[in-house]
Amino acid sequence: MNLVVLNGRLVRDPELKFGQSGKAYSRFSIAVDRPFQTSTDSQTADFINCVAFGKTAEFIGEYFRKGRKILLKGSLQMNQYESEGKKLTTYVVIAENVEFGEAKANANAGGNDYKAPSNAVMETSNFEEFHSGDDNIESAPVTDDEFPF
Repeated sequence: MNLVVLNGRLVRDPELKFGQSGKAYSRFSIAVDRPFQTSTDSQTADFINCVAFGKTAEFIGEYFRKGRKILLKGSLQMNQYESEGKKLTTYVVIAENVEFGEAKANANAGGNDYKAPSNAVMETSNFEEFHSGDDNIESAPVTDDEFPF
């Protein structure tokens, strides 16, 4: 199974473009905080490149901006190519479903114009099965009965 679920903030405004066939695609990067701190007690983040296609790309291009919190579900894709005689490998997350990661009031506090629809969720999103809305997931007790093996 190839499943990626991320919760982070956009590093820059998404790029919404259209391919030769007219299909929309959007490239963007998100900063995802690591769940631990370094020895210097400073929070570190991973910067993850993502791409979305079709209606999801149009949704991201229209409603998301730099600094906006985003929740996404997708898959990891590895690409290999050769440049100047060296083999290079890149990874990108293909975003299939996206959702706003913060309430409209919190987004407006950043000073950016926020024009999200009232439901604030990509209409094809089924992200609720992965995110219950409880931000303190780590504190919830887990019992052996919850594991299928």
